[in-house]
Amino acid sequence: MPSPSAPCAFRVSILVGAFTALALIRTLDTQSPGLSSTLARPTTGVFSNGLSQTLPRNRELVPNALSRQRKEETVAFLKDNMEKSELVFGMRYNGFKVKEIEALRKKLPEDSSMRIAMNTLVKRAGEEVSGFEGIGPACKGDNAWWFVGENIASGVKAYLAFEEECKKANKADPEAPVPVLTGGVMDGKFLDEAAIKSLKNLPTRQEVIAKIAGSIKAVPTKLARSVKQVPQKMAVGVSKLADGDDNKDLIIGDIFPKAEAEA
Repeated sequence: MPSPSAPCAFRVSILVGAFTALALIRTLDTQSPGLSSTLARPTTGVFSNGLSQTLPRNRELVPNALSRQRKEETVAFLKDNMEKSELVFGMRYNGFKVKEIEALRKKLPEDSSMRIAMNTLVKRAGEEVSGFEGIGPACKGDNAWWFVGENIASGVKAYLAFEEECKKANKADPEAPVPVLTGGVMDGKFLDEAAIKSLKNLPTRQEVIAKIAGSIKAVPTKLARSVKQVPQKMAVGVSKLADGDDNKDLIIGDIFPKAEAEA
């Protein structure tokens, strides 16, 4: 009959063996750096169907892969928005609540949008889209990125209205945040805060179309006036020539006197 102390002795031997193995691994790792990383490398398992598959020893590889996938998706999203935009600029959002940013997003013009993204991803996207390679200097701090389409003035005015609201709130409560522009890019050129704000004076797309339509409408009227004047002048000339038939001594120069020669 086994002794009652046998199970306890067996457990103790297991613990001693485990500690010994751990100490041995640490000793070997000290003498040969990189052993731990080698042991953490993926292994290959063979399944019942005969196919082999690499199995990661470290479960952190799965989240890392998902993280890389999300970054690639974000870069693709940013590139798509840049390709549709005339102006892209960054706004510091430090201190603002999520509901404040969401409220601002709902007030944006139809062809403007805003997205919070990592500076490194925005810079990478800019490097891959023609005209936005110079976005790098604006990639500082925590930014909410504005993507403005053809109606540039409308997008800038939307920002200025938000900034004005924040300044009024800041007067009542000094702790209330006020946004700051970190810079942007338009037509391949980097713009600082002052340059971006000055774009509010640009005509909107509707204003440009209205001016072009007005110019086109004015052309037929001016042309008609010019054409109308031609027969009148011709009729006067013919009439004078007819009057000259009664006096054969007159010559064309008498009917249509030339301009006096300069002295």
